[in-house]
Amino acid sequence: MASTSPAAAKHGRPRDPGADERILQAVVDELAEVGIVGLRINSVAARAKVAKRTLYTRWPERDDLILAGLATLSVRLDPPCTGSLEQDIRLLYDAMAEHLDSPRWLIGARCSFEFPDHPELYATFQRDCIDQPLAVIEDVLRDAQVRGELRSDIDRSVAAETFAATIGGFSTHIARLRGMNTHAVRDRFLDLFLHGLRAVGDTGSG
Repeated sequence: MASTSPAAAKHGRPRDPGADERILQAVVDELAEVGIVGLRINSVAARAKVAKRTLYTRWPERDDLILAGLATLSVRLDPPCTGSLEQDIRLLYDAMAEHLDSPRWLIGARCSFEFPDHPELYATFQRDCIDQPLAVIEDVLRDAQVRGELRSDIDRSVAAETFAATIGGFSTHIARLRGMNTHAVRDRFLDLFLHGLRAVGDTGSG
């Protein structure tokens, strides 16, 4: 299984402290231009101004290097834990929308079309970059269910995927079509989303 972490350092010449950042940026730039299939180690090394052996010392396999670059584009969420479903969901929305508003996200979206041809690469990407934020959203929904804010019959997995997919697709798409920031459509979407989740009698915090 590929890894997004650099290989352990070996004894010898001290590492260039800025090399990892330059390499990963070079990977992202390459993916933006040529995608997964077109990415070449020689080109990444040239962009990062490092020797090829420097890449192989850190990421022995090409897929390792690609995953490390894609990981810099991923959404890493932390559970808000405010004690309120509405507040938690708003904070999660803002964190995801801020990331998805970035042009860098489009690079990951472009690469997603190539993933069917690279199942092992996609499996690791999904685990590290998709499943993690979905797990945080599900945890928020589970806590709300325990507090009685969430309907007991809600499928938390489906709700989490709907929430994430809507932000990544519909909300950002509508915002761009209207020349609006993604946050501008937040309240409309969250009002609809939360209305479908809340337990009977729970009117929310405002």
